[in-house]
Amino acid sequence: MSQIGRYTPAPSQEVIYGKPVAEALGEEIERRKASRIVFITNTSLNHPGGLGEIVKASLGGSCVAEVTGIRAHSPREDVVRMTATLRDSDADMVVAFGGGSVCDATKAACLALANGIKVSEDIDRIRVGQNVTPATLPYVSIPTTLSAGEYTAYAGVTDERIPRKEVLWDMSIAPDVVILDAAMTVATPPRLFFGTGIRAVDHAVETWCSINVTPLTEASSLHALRILPRALALAKSNPDDLDNRLNCLIGAWLSVQGVSTGVDLGASHGIGHILGGTAGMPHGETSCVMLPHVLRYNASVNGERQATLAAAMGDANTAAADQIQTLVSDLDLPGRLRDCAVPRELLPTLAEESMHDMWIPTNPRPINGPQDVLPLLEAAW
Repeated sequence: MSQIGRYTPAPSQEVIYGKPVAEALGEEIERRKASRIVFITNTSLNHPGGLGEIVKASLGGSCVAEVTGIRAHSPREDVVRMTATLRDSDADMVVAFGGGSVCDATKAACLALANGIKVSEDIDRIRVGQNVTPATLPYVSIPTTLSAGEYTAYAGVTDERIPRKEVLWDMSIAPDVVILDAAMTVATPPRLFFGTGIRAVDHAVETWCSINVTPLTEASSLHALRILPRALALAKSNPDDLDNRLNCLIGAWLSVQGVSTGVDLGASHGIGHILGGTAGMPHGETSCVMLPHVLRYNASVNGERQATLAAAMGDANTAAADQIQTLVSDLDLPGRLRDCAVPRELLPTLAEESMHDMWIPTNPRPINGPQDVLPLLEAAW
């Protein structure tokens, strides 16, 4: 454990867990006296008889508008479209129901609303983060995946002009309330649910191994790793067990506490952002593919810490990288870039683009240029 450091408290928010979404939402609407709510979700959840209908019904007559069709990796175009709806409806609350892209796009839209953003090019102003007006619109997030973006003040947004997924940050954009209802995850496709579960494992691993890890992060990350591998395996064998699905959601919540308090991540996330924004991979699957290779790359500088991870995951005699690779396979998830339709000829471009990500410089073992990233991508291909 580091004896010198700085701990930054997480953004203020409430997490409601184990309570049905209708009950939790009703209480929150009443508490905040909200009467003009915008409902945001993706198209797959918003069909007749779907889970989106349950959430909308909980909003009652307070729902004045909805935005659907949020695409993967939160394109700027979708953020601007959402911002216009929030502005035109004079919203006094926003409720987002879905995975990481829905959550991040809503974060970005709340910040864009506060800063008068009307066209996608102007998102450059809030991306730089200077003289940004904080978001003030109350935001309730109901996750359907395990990506855990609900707990952080970061938002990954794709600039379609490049294309590149970029990170926005402002302490004001973390949701005010997160509702964890395991029943809201049952319609999530298994590949997406389990892929984001590995993403949560990645949060815990890279924060535990971080160059600026804090004592509280060590505690939450290790406990997340005690919960997640077993809970994911049980969810695979018994997908109708809602108590275990709630364990998955809680494990994801714990996994990201380091990120929400300013602990830096490493190359699995840094390269993963580029694989998502440039190659179009789902962000959970980028962790499935890259995390074992990044762990092996870093082992020469943090092998002892990785050994602690291995024990927390259940097998002190098997390297953490190998345990994660086995878990990925057992969950029927892709383990190679070629399995995710990433062409080999794109690898040099991905290596170059990765150098623009904020978490490449904070990898535990220094990455000095694209020449260090390309072998990792080649090994993962």
